[in-house]
Amino acid sequence: MRWWRSSDLVQAAVLITLSVAVYTTQLTIFGDPRNTEFYLLQDFAFLPISVLVVTLVLERLLELRDYRQRLEKLRMLIGTFFSWTGYHLLNRLALMDRNLAEYAPALLARPDWTDAEFSRLRATLVDRRFELRVTSADLTTLRPFLNERAEFMIRLLENPMVLEHESFTELLRAVFHLIEELEFRPGFDELPPSDLAHLTNDCDRIYRLLVIEWIDHLCYLRKHYPYLYSLAIRVNPFNPGATPVVGPAG
Repeated sequence: MRWWRSSDLVQAAVLITLSVAVYTTQLTIFGDPRNTEFYLLQDFAFLPISVLVVTLVLERLLELRDYRQRLEKLRMLIGTFFSWTGYHLLNRLALMDRNLAEYAPALLARPDWTDAEFSRLRATLVDRRFELRVTSADLTTLRPFLNERAEFMIRLLENPMVLEHESFTELLRAVFHLIEELEFRPGFDELPPSDLAHLTNDCDRIYRLLVIEWIDHLCYLRKHYPYLYSLAIRVNPFNPGATPVVGPAG
């Protein structure tokens, strides 16, 4: 890898030439080499401070701005995932959970929720044991649903920004694993209980990751995009009476 391009060398040569020309002009006009040497050394004395400002301060500010831009683009990708796949997949998996009634009311996010409330909800669910009951009929309908969205999720993985979000990458990996497991089976009607238990574990892994990612997504929308948050809580997959239609109260 070449650290210096030809244009960089030309630019450096021009700047050095200009600097020499300025100091030569100063000596010619004022004829005082001691003052010139004094100010030259003074400039060199401030050079480390200039380097500090440029490399440590300005560079960090630029890195922070770049990080925020990447994070915003990544959040857009995650939002697209939920719009096309996440909400529907959550709804399907939630219907398989035998304990849904125990915690579903806690997931009914409201417009006035704060970051602290989302944090508490996340903490209560991150280690929760879900009890999915997956049947052959569930798998029969789940396979075409996931296959229809596989190409979309592959395109998400092709974006290098997605790899910066470890939990979301793990979620996509878990979904693709389930797609592969389902694709290798010609049917599900005659699966032994041991295989159903194995596929249930695969669904449970997705469900656990998806619920936590959904909570983080809601928290982000509430803070940055209230109008998107409004729709997200109106189509809450854990709300049996969810509807995108805005009621009289707004």
